[in-house]
Amino acid sequence: MGEVRTIGLVGHTGTGKTALTNAILKIGGGKSSLDNSPEAKSRGSSVDLNVATLKKGDQILNVLDAPGFGEFVEEIYKSVWTSDTSVLVVHGEKGIEVQTEIAWNIIQKYDRPALILVNMMDHTNANFGKVVSEMQEKFGTHIAPIEWPIVEGGKFVGIVDVIDLTSRYFDGKTGPVPASLQADVKSAREALVEGLSEVDEEMLDHFLENQEITPADIKKDMKEGLHRRTVFPVLASSAIVDKSIEFLTHLVQTTTPAFGDTHKSTSDFVGMIFNAASDQYLGALAFTKIMSGSLKEGADFTNVNHKQAEKSKEILRASGEKPEKITEAGPGEIVLLTKLHAFALGDTLSSKPNQELLSLGSLPTTVFPRAIEPLSDADEEKMSTALRELTNTKATLRVYRDDVTHEMILSGIGDTQLAVMVERLKNRYGTNVRLLKPRVPYKETVTAVSKADYKHKKQSGGRGQYGEVHLRVEPLPRGQGFEFADEVKGGVIPNSFIPAVEKGVVEALQTGKHGYPQTDLKAAVFYGSYHDVDSSEIAFKIAASQAFKMAVESAKPVLLEPVMKVTIHTPVEFTGVLMSSLSGKRSRIHGMEQQENHWERIEAEAPLAEVQDYALELKSITQGRATFQMEFLHYQPVMSDKLTDDLLKRERKDGAH
Repeated sequence: MGEVRTIGLVGHTGTGKTALTNAILKIGGGKSSLDNSPEAKSRGSSVDLNVATLKKGDQILNVLDAPGFGEFVEEIYKSVWTSDTSVLVVHGEKGIEVQTEIAWNIIQKYDRPALILVNMMDHTNANFGKVVSEMQEKFGTHIAPIEWPIVEGGKFVGIVDVIDLTSRYFDGKTGPVPASLQADVKSAREALVEGLSEVDEEMLDHFLENQEITPADIKKDMKEGLHRRTVFPVLASSAIVDKSIEFLTHLVQTTTPAFGDTHKSTSDFVGMIFNAASDQYLGALAFTKIMSGSLKEGADFTNVNHKQAEKSKEILRASGEKPEKITEAGPGEIVLLTKLHAFALGDTLSSKPNQELLSLGSLPTTVFPRAIEPLSDADEEKMSTALRELTNTKATLRVYRDDVTHEMILSGIGDTQLAVMVERLKNRYGTNVRLLKPRVPYKETVTAVSKADYKHKKQSGGRGQYGEVHLRVEPLPRGQGFEFADEVKGGVIPNSFIPAVEKGVVEALQTGKHGYPQTDLKAAVFYGSYHDVDSSEIAFKIAASQAFKMAVESAKPVLLEPVMKVTIHTPVEFTGVLMSSLSGKRSRIHGMEQQENHWERIEAEAPLAEVQDYALELKSITQGRATFQMEFLHYQPVMSDKLTDDLLKRERKDGAH
């Protein structure tokens, strides 16, 4: 079997990643038809991770194309994890943009080799030298051009090969380095040699002693320098200039590490599901990278995460609009598996049931919840199944029914991502829904000890009803829930009626003073009376419910609001405005920590009512550069009557839908 490579194109939206991917496939003789989903077409940009495979002889090149819009950042994580080499695509005119920086940080997080491709060099105002300087300042000195564009009369006509110091023109001519570029090319070559010297002591000696370093010396160390990340080579290209794509593809296939260069394979099959999709004809698709061994059609294996036996009933390879059916795939290859039992992103597949689990690492979590409602009864019937299929394909999508408000919640990264999912529900499943701001799942509790009693007595000709209950309520520590205690002595309430007393209290718990469920309190029945003939379970249930309501009313009930832990990663220039923003949200700042490359982490907690829409505010404040995570922390009492009134008024207004 020949070499297998996987490259992943990542970067800001509008840098031409999909056009580049299609150009690579076209020039390599493959099929170029990525981004055909209706949602991508309506936006003119990718919304999913596209996967394509180019096979030439026994050489295989997998190309991943990740969306560049911030709310689809999950796809960048999956692309970088799966790729042997990431290709950071940068706009030749605009330079470093928001998602350029975020994609770069993800590459660093996964410690992956990377090329940098300055694209759109055919644009009039493209400035390769300026973009390179900006990246060296922002990303470090290991940024090293191995090509320098030749622009004549405002046209991108060729490139200088920095390694062998030759000019290659797209019309087929070659020549020396143009005089106007000699200083830039010399500087670029020195940066390249300096990076490679970290993996080759002999080259370091030659570099320090100012001795000649040949193209052969440089090419010999390029794979190792890339793999050990001592160099991040920079190239120049344009998706509409075929020759520049030919140069790129040749360099990828000859210079970047192949899967076999960096991974040792055994005979045991091991694979990782790094992406998932739902196809209306093929069903659930598990995009799997084979990390070891080979997988043959009909082979048995195990989903190690779920301890589920599986069989490879059908193996497909991504190829244009219609996947290609194959019978076997080996190490480094990417395949699509169909007809699997339940699976999830990040599952490990193996011929060994006790295989150690692989991991995609920590992916972003959902931070933007919306209540989702079907528009008709027919839509309601289809919605649950459709939502389950869709959310199974994304780690940054979650659907659940809120225990307190009973609303169906769809949670994601932001409004654009959820809007795409609503479109997909309509386009793929014929399900029409609307998104609404969800209600805050408030609860209630008591803050004092109180007692009350109630006698339920009713006589109506025949057998009457009688039950008397004396109750005490008292607060419990936060998070303790509800506790019921039977403290009756002397049989004043027979044991057979105690369950009815508890049932009456539990039912009354569901609606407190403000209409929300009550929690973190204890109810104890300590006295009462009964009648030999007229007492019944229903009588004691009613008496207990009324006694509990009366006791709560005088036990200083308060509203409980959910509080979230908020972690923000931001460039330092936004720290001040973010601190000001958080201070207006009744938050508590727990700390700030400086990180690499002028970034900072802010740890805080804030009531959910204040940060339900924080994803939108953060995007606006920081131009989309900052990210944040949010998770439930605890409930806290609202001790101010005025604040309680304000929160409930806001809730009624927002909940009007």
